[in-house]
Amino acid sequence: MACLAPTNRRVQQSILTEIDVLRSIDHPNVIIMYECFETSKYIHLVLPFLEGGELFEKIKSKGLYKEPHAIPVMRNFLSALSYLHERNIVHRDLKPENLILASKNNDWDLRIADFGLASIMDSQDQKLSLRCGSPGYVAPELLQDKGYNCQADVFSVGVIFYIMLTGRLLFNGND
Repeated sequence: MACLAPTNRRVQQSILTEIDVLRSIDHPNVIIMYECFETSKYIHLVLPFLEGGELFEKIKSKGLYKEPHAIPVMRNFLSALSYLHERNIVHRDLKPENLILASKNNDWDLRIADFGLASIMDSQDQKLSLRCGSPGYVAPELLQDKGYNCQADVFSVGVIFYIMLTGRLLFNGND
């Protein structure tokens, strides 16, 4: 269960968007929300326990993925992302830490999680402008304030795939 304490208007909107996204989706490789309720201090999201942990930790323990082992992971990841994009949902913070493995027994059964920065666009033609995401994973057009859409998520996928295959970060800079 996730407990979120809404501290300001922007955070409150982020939580409400995450709840809207989670209520509107149903895909085997996207985390589901069982329930959501609010107390006087917190908003609680009831999510499944996924015992496999983050893909990030799996990559650290393996060092890198061989191509045959990376293919089913990426197939499920891309299937879920395609599902989200068909519904005009941009995640905006895809990284190995937000890909959760359902089981310790395999790497391919994963869930996209953490929709706190997600946005639901009106159409595929809409351009978003909010600078957000994790350094090293965000698309250049986002950093250059050119406007972006679902394609920014695809850039993040490429970075994740690179890390899986090489065991190294694609961008090592501090800025």
